[in-house]
Amino acid sequence: MEKIYDVIIIGAGPSGLSAAIYASRGNLSVAIVEKGAPGGKMVAQSKIENWPGDKMVMGADLALRMYEHAIEYGAEHLYGEVETVKSLSEFEKEVHLKSGNVLKAKSVVIATGMNERKPMDVEGILEFEHKGVSYCVICDGPLYGKNPAIVIGGGNSAVEEGAFLASIASEVHVFVRDAKFIAEPKLVEELMARDNVKVHFNSRVLKLMGTNSLEKALVEIDGKQQELKVASVFPYIGFIPASSMVKDLGIVEPNGFIKVDQFQETKVKGIYAVGDITQKEIRQIITATNDGGIAGKILTNRLGK
Repeated sequence: MEKIYDVIIIGAGPSGLSAAIYASRGNLSVAIVEKGAPGGKMVAQSKIENWPGDKMVMGADLALRMYEHAIEYGAEHLYGEVETVKSLSEFEKEVHLKSGNVLKAKSVVIATGMNERKPMDVEGILEFEHKGVSYCVICDGPLYGKNPAIVIGGGNSAVEEGAFLASIASEVHVFVRDAKFIAEPKLVEELMARDNVKVHFNSRVLKLMGTNSLEKALVEIDGKQQELKVASVFPYIGFIPASSMVKDLGIVEPNGFIKVDQFQETKVKGIYAVGDITQKEIRQIITATNDGGIAGKILTNRLGK
């Protein structure tokens, strides 16, 4: 007999895992579909200092704790990449995977978050992906050893990961297009305290060069072009909502985000959205877990046995 889950959750970031914890505790059959490492963007964060109860916790450690919590209560982890989601009726949903498999459920929670925005104006940015260009310092920073590196961006992620990268690379150049950082002052202080960090405001990276891997970058600093010898570039310039797999449901706003009500439900009955993919002002781990907890509790009340 074909299995029909009570809830299928697409994405294993903090919002998806929180929904899984609450729904599983409510004795619902729950499947989490994830194409990457559980934990979402937490896995790529060197440290987290605003999670209640932990003055400082490594992102990967917090991700593992949340994941193990969800699995312990009975949530099932299914590896796969979702191609599309179909709503046949209020309590009949289909999740089609790129592998060709089709999963069925009474309800679906979209917790897909956002994907890294790529600086397409930098010549060679795609050519050198995995050959020097990475979007995860904690994952790939050690691969390039004690070599000079570049971080692009002026927000929290760029500043925080730039400070962490300074403990690995011989020199870190931070390129900020504006005249100042938009990151939190405390994070900026930590970055500027590093002796091997050089910050370039009103500057940009123009072109990446190398034979088999990244060797140097053409940059513009204070209006003048020059070449820097670098082995790695880490862009942190924002994110794009990962909502393409549900665009046919008619729930995606023009900006790519999904609007939900106070119960985290979309305008399609039985389809919920949580975390960074939703239309909201504040996107933090704690707000993502809040969304997931609400959706998991509401689903328990509506589908509880």
